[in-house]
Amino acid sequence: MPFDSVTLSALVFGLISAATLPAGAAVGIAWRPPDRIMAFLLAFGGGALLAALTIDLIAPGVDRGHFRDLALGAVVGGLAFKLLDWAVNRQGGYLRKPSTALNFWRNQSRRRLRRVLAGIRRVPALRDLSPETLDRLLGVVQLQELPAHTCLYRAEDPPSYIYVVLDGAVELSDPAAGGQVFEHLQRHDAFGRMSFISGLPRATEAHTAADSKLLLIPRTAFMELVSDSPELRAVLRGLLQDAELTQYLHERYGLTDDAINTWREEALQELDTEGDYDPPIEPAQIAEEPVELMRDEPRLGFFPGLSQVTLARIAARLVHKRAPDGYNFFHQGQPADRLYLLRRGTVYLFDQNQRNRRPQVVEAGEGFGGFAFFTEGPHAVTAVAHDEVEVSELRRRDFEQLVAGIPELRARLADYLKRNPVRAYLTEQQHLGARRAAAWMERAAKRVAGGHVVPSLSEMTQQVARHKSAAVAMFLGMTLDGIPESFVIGANVVITGGISLSLLGGLFLANLPEALSSAAGMREQGIRVPRILVMWTSLMLLTGIGSALGALLLADASAELFAFIEGVAAGAMLTMVAETMLPEAFHKGGGVVGLSTLAGFLLAIYSNTI
Repeated sequence: MPFDSVTLSALVFGLISAATLPAGAAVGIAWRPPDRIMAFLLAFGGGALLAALTIDLIAPGVDRGHFRDLALGAVVGGLAFKLLDWAVNRQGGYLRKPSTALNFWRNQSRRRLRRVLAGIRRVPALRDLSPETLDRLLGVVQLQELPAHTCLYRAEDPPSYIYVVLDGAVELSDPAAGGQVFEHLQRHDAFGRMSFISGLPRATEAHTAADSKLLLIPRTAFMELVSDSPELRAVLRGLLQDAELTQYLHERYGLTDDAINTWREEALQELDTEGDYDPPIEPAQIAEEPVELMRDEPRLGFFPGLSQVTLARIAARLVHKRAPDGYNFFHQGQPADRLYLLRRGTVYLFDQNQRNRRPQVVEAGEGFGGFAFFTEGPHAVTAVAHDEVEVSELRRRDFEQLVAGIPELRARLADYLKRNPVRAYLTEQQHLGARRAAAWMERAAKRVAGGHVVPSLSEMTQQVARHKSAAVAMFLGMTLDGIPESFVIGANVVITGGISLSLLGGLFLANLPEALSSAAGMREQGIRVPRILVMWTSLMLLTGIGSALGALLLADASAELFAFIEGVAAGAMLTMVAETMLPEAFHKGGGVVGLSTLAGFLLAIYSNTI
């Protein structure tokens, strides 16, 4: 024995095994290595721990004839770890590692989606999905919080989503009836169903009547799931044969019973063979080439100069519509949710604050509504169609997705926000002072150039802010992961008088990437550097103290109690490795995990033969 006291030996070995915690935290604050490297270290350390626990802790207990006590203790240890882990996670402790955070959010989202689908009205077929299908659907659904008076879709928009109201209120209006509201939707009401199912453009308009939270199911992603899911395909078959769809096609599109039945039979056959189907009416074609229209657009000056590839990607997102004489595209003061390119006809722009001035005239080939659209501000004028017109619309959601995925478009937007016309719009139309306008333009340009389309906080950051004691909970979570480790060290010292090289190496290697990854995440969540270092250094000290306490408690224990406590420590440790270390490694490295775990396992076994 290297020291006179078993307790002192356990203390020192505990400190040595946990020395990489503050060291790894310091590295994680300053530098974040590639995920595959961290995955390799985590999996290697996990494999070494699995071998060390089996050889150095479990096997000796079995050899002494105390398997029953050992197994009972392992079950108790595993259950205790799960219970404490659950309690700590509820207070924000799941944020200590990406894997625990990912698992927590996945479970929470699954439960939330199941509650929503169970209470959903109008689409009862979605209530009884299997857990497997529910998990797949969970991968495509979106949540969106919107203020009152936000336009969700307009007539002739593509059927991009089906919506479910989680909180708030939504109103549906009929453009054919002068924009009259015909339905008020509340919590758990689904809408946009008929166009979603048929694949036809929207026939109505939807606006939030209050601040609302909505669940969105994207049609494209849903149809991709349908092609691989017999359960979802059966759900869609039932919806296609629903009488409400027949009534919708009658009233909104004037289709006859024969036309509907013919289309339905073809759609069901295509659904079974191809996993998708065509809408009952072919979309209208336009004579103009949208790419040419944008390339030569003179009024806004945003699109000319963009590459052919970028213009083609934008053109693919445009929505083509016709509007009658006198149609109001937007009103002065209304939030700008889309930009317009005029293909045919004339549009007048009226400034209600300057009624004596003649309206601005937008001719075919020009754009309008762009300054408010690009600056995310309200419209400064009212746009009205003169005679029948044809327009192509670029919706904000589509534009944001394009900006996020096309560096050229992001750079163009950043440059455009600095131009004099935008400055004139902010100062003259939005009545910002020159200094405020310049400051806003500079901030907006930097934000866009940096890849941030809309300034927002992630849902995880919101949860951190909501949990005022999140930092404490994270520390408790990390301590929870370290408790089994310290008791395993104490038990090993009592059994052998020291600690095996395999166990020490496994703990040493496992602690480094664990601290490195978690500290980097804590830094991103706004926790100060000194506090992070203090937390990880304290955890190192607690590991040493826990090892000493483990050795102290086990020193005079009976053989049965020793085996039980030994099993508690081993069970908790094994549960921790299986639920945190290996999922973390797989989350970061994918296929590298299997061989890395095997390498650590074999090396630990080999070290015991030396």
